[in-house]
Amino acid sequence: MPRHGKNTTVLLGAVNLSPYLDSMDLAVDTEQADTTTFGTTWKSELAGVSSAKVDYSGLYDPTQASLPTLFLSLLPGNLTYCPGGGATIGDAARLVSAIDTSYAESSPVGGVVAVKGSFDADGSVGFGAILHPLGEDTNTTVGAERDDATATATGWVAHLHVISVDGGTWTIKLEDAAASNTYSDLTGGAFTGVTTAGSQRLQSAAVTTALRRYVRYTATRAGGGAGDGITFALAYARNR
Repeated sequence: MPRHGKNTTVLLGAVNLSPYLDSMDLAVDTEQADTTTFGTTWKSELAGVSSAKVDYSGLYDPTQASLPTLFLSLLPGNLTYCPGGGATIGDAARLVSAIDTSYAESSPVGGVVAVKGSFDADGSVGFGAILHPLGEDTNTTVGAERDDATATATGWVAHLHVISVDGGTWTIKLEDAAASNTYSDLTGGAFTGVTTAGSQRLQSAAVTTALRRYVRYTATRAGGGAGDGITFALAYARNR
């Protein structure tokens, strides 16, 4: 079923960029070395290394002074891009460890002040799904089950974007199961406890690490008070 681009969700670090952007483009390319020899009638090629690039554009907001700094960070930032919308568990998510390579602002005399730029991926891109749409969990929560139809043994990656924390220390964990509702903690799948806005990226220990068929999360609060919540989004991908 086609999806309209107006529902696109873009998260970078602890910021929801969706209200500021109007275009996102993700391109993944693999270098090809020509191996064609004399006497052949068709070209042959040998696959090399892959790379990915994200281009974005949007509207300048003078009240958001931290956005240029966020875009221009030299360290890899956790970028989660949901091209069809990230409001539902299972919505497609692209997980990129992003390094900003360009940022520009333009002020046309007859138009709106705009921004545009590019990110390069620092490593592979995860093609996965939203496990917790951006929103608030209040008190300790067990997330809904996600059925991926089959298990894999190719490793995994996960992104946590925390927008705000009301109180306490929150620990978000991934769990997996071979059969529905028989969960245990995923090895290496616990994010560091958070008390404030931020973002984390987890990766499996090896490219052969198993992830069972069913996946969910738990959000556990230590300290704080009754009714304290955490506003976050969570996405994961099986390496393919």
